[in-house]
Amino acid sequence: MAILTIESIVSKDYLVWRHPKRELPIGSQVIVNESEQALLFENGQLLHILKAGKHLIESGNIPGLDGLIRRSIGNNSPLKIDIWFVSKTVSTDYKWGVQLRVKDPTHQIIVPVGSYGTMLLKIDDPASLVIQVVGKEMLLKKSDLRDLLLPSIERGLKDYIAIQIKKGRLDIFNIDSTLVEASEQSKSSLAISFERFGLKIIDFYIQGIEVIGDNPEYMKIKAALTDAASLRIRAQAASESKGFYQQERALDAIDKAVEKDTSLARRIIAEGVGGIATKSNKSSNYDSEIKAKLSSLKELFESGLISEDEYKKKKNEFIGNI
Repeated sequence: MAILTIESIVSKDYLVWRHPKRELPIGSQVIVNESEQALLFENGQLLHILKAGKHLIESGNIPGLDGLIRRSIGNNSPLKIDIWFVSKTVSTDYKWGVQLRVKDPTHQIIVPVGSYGTMLLKIDDPASLVIQVVGKEMLLKKSDLRDLLLPSIERGLKDYIAIQIKKGRLDIFNIDSTLVEASEQSKSSLAISFERFGLKIIDFYIQGIEVIGDNPEYMKIKAALTDAASLRIRAQAASESKGFYQQERALDAIDKAVEKDTSLARRIIAEGVGGIATKSNKSSNYDSEIKAKLSSLKELFESGLISEDEYKKKKNEFIGNI
């Protein structure tokens, strides 16, 4: 029988592939690429794992084959073994999407929530994956592995969202605000689940979590919350600007009054320049108040509303109070 060369010839879409030839003559060679490992099985039992390089099927060359080779020579028949080629590369082709049903305890409504993203996986234990997942199949595609893992992703996300909602940190109206944390938490929980299949999760990304469909109760509550948030913003803005506009109106009234009656400036000085501001905020810093009064006094003098003697007299009174 002719000598055979056994190597993987499948596309990049395959993770695990079994060579169709099961009967190998002694002296055949198995070629394993740097990006893969080869597993040798006899009757479903793992004999040996071949790393990158060229491996000859001959006595003493591969541990575990000695007994097979002796029986083969005695029976004058080729070896009967299965050879699996398993990819070791980190794959980024695992796009996933799941749909959950989430209950919001505050508003007591249940809505469908869709989530999608990507993950990076590596086959860390080829034997475990082949024995537990592939079984007697000829191959394992990336899409097959993704379908196998989707229930774990769905369960992990559902548990995370439920816990966060129970803690009061999340509800169905801000569920998309937790992508980074949800990604990290999901990665940690999935790592344990994937490990039992011989898989190592390098990274896990949640790109979106959102309520899907047009649930009328959800849309109604969302609109009400939006209106309430808008009202709070307007109320806060009005509250913050109230004091400013009151003071502006008071100062405008003083300016108009001073234009008509210069003696009013003297009364303002007598009562204390900036009195409006000090009455409305008695807890203001005293030094700042004196500086403001001196500045206002100087403006009155420079504008000609008070004489130089009045300016100096009042200035000395302010300084004397420091």
